[in-house]
Amino acid sequence: MESNEWVRVIAESELKDGVPLAAEVEEKKVLLVRSGGKIYACGNECSHYHAPLSDGLVVGHIVTCPWHNARFDIRDGRLDAPPGLNDIPSYETKVEDGQVWIRQTGKGTVPMPEGEDDRTFLIVGAGAAGNAAAETLRREGFAGRIVMVTGEPHGPYDRTMLSKDLLSGEAPAKWLPLRGGKFYDRLKIEVLTEKPVRALDPAGLTVSFADGSSMSADRILLATGGKPRSLEVPGADKPGCHLLRSRQDAEAILAELEHAKTAVIVGASFIGLEVACSLRSREIGVHVVAPEDVPLATVFGEQIGGRIRKIHEENGVNFHLGQTVKEFAGGERVGEVLLADGSRLKTDCVIIGIGIRPAVEYLKDSGLVQDGAVPVNGRLETAAEGIFAAGDIALVPGGKGGESRRIEHWVEAGRQGMHAARSMLGSREEYREVPFFWSKQYGVSYRYIGHAPNFDRVVFRGKAEDKSFLAGFYVGGTLSAASSVGRARELIRLGQLIGAGKTVTPEQLADPGFDLLAM
Repeated sequence: MESNEWVRVIAESELKDGVPLAAEVEEKKVLLVRSGGKIYACGNECSHYHAPLSDGLVVGHIVTCPWHNARFDIRDGRLDAPPGLNDIPSYETKVEDGQVWIRQTGKGTVPMPEGEDDRTFLIVGAGAAGNAAAETLRREGFAGRIVMVTGEPHGPYDRTMLSKDLLSGEAPAKWLPLRGGKFYDRLKIEVLTEKPVRALDPAGLTVSFADGSSMSADRILLATGGKPRSLEVPGADKPGCHLLRSRQDAEAILAELEHAKTAVIVGASFIGLEVACSLRSREIGVHVVAPEDVPLATVFGEQIGGRIRKIHEENGVNFHLGQTVKEFAGGERVGEVLLADGSRLKTDCVIIGIGIRPAVEYLKDSGLVQDGAVPVNGRLETAAEGIFAAGDIALVPGGKGGESRRIEHWVEAGRQGMHAARSMLGSREEYREVPFFWSKQYGVSYRYIGHAPNFDRVVFRGKAEDKSFLAGFYVGGTLSAASSVGRARELIRLGQLIGAGKTVTPEQLADPGFDLLAM
């Protein structure tokens, strides 16, 4: 379709107000929506993993992706929130003789701003937060110098793929980079790899690096993410024992898996269980060791956690719950895992997934760290003027009297990076995003929106063992988070209601006849 060519799509009568509809135009899927008396058209593929946006939810001018909750403005295709990367194509519309016609106006690329700006913005970290910040600065018209530094040998890549598609063999390593080198060159974003940070001087807005060099900037974003926790037990440093956080970690594990027949995974976290799923797809025997009685019960509750355990067991995973590791044994390299109850597990490989800690060692003399994290205000600015923080290291205000939170999830990091970039440019808007994450295991996506670390009641629409269900997590009678398998639109709507502070009673949530989308 040429940008100046009008193409007839559908009859106007097929469009219902606020209901997304996908139409195929010259082998391309286009999303059409009637909203506020106008008809809008944009691309129907999310720029994250290509989910059909027509299966998502439209509220006002914003469409939310059904898979991972990226958001786009249907008026111009503009990215509203990660994990989407690009804007989506946009189209002009007109109606003639009861037929809707469209022609393309925007292709969804990020432009390099015109003009000049003598300021330098330094981004420390090249994960979801750092990359989103760099791109957002350009989207918002910043024409100055952008430098993004990372201690890793690779530029920004999709960390969520490591425990899932990369280890399973479904995705090659070449799919990991978020962008190609030409993208950063075109936008004049300097990406400096193998450049670990040693210290920060807040007063001088200066960062010192391990190679002895230093750099000053007009604004600094700290987005160094986290470091994986290890086990303080004998043998944890033996060859064959692996942590999983970086691309290098994943590549080392992949090399082990070429010859492994059995693996022990320590930790029944999301990372541990996603790795278990990936290894089973390779027909590697898997043992999972964890101290809790039900996997992920602190996040999902015992019913959903029980469902997850059952599915893993049906796929051949052996659980050793209520157990801890006493020693990694076996000579020069690990070959056996000794548990606290005296039992022994033979293994060719060990993968430890017991969480992360914020990577803030370089900030020890900065005065910015509190209880191992970096507190920020609603603009994501630290106690030092001109220095911002986002992602795993940031302790963010809860909003509306809620407790401050530190969320270790990819989508949250990306959204914080986007918000921090706007704040670096002078925005006074408060960060009010509702956290979202997903975990894919054996082809099933478990999605979660909100924040309820201390829920006291779980209410279901459907049952945890059903093909699809919706669950609400209540704290003192207030819905604080929700989770689902399937039911994407209802979950998205619950997240919007939580963000708006609107009440969804347990009775309303449990009643399948109550229309949550109409609230």
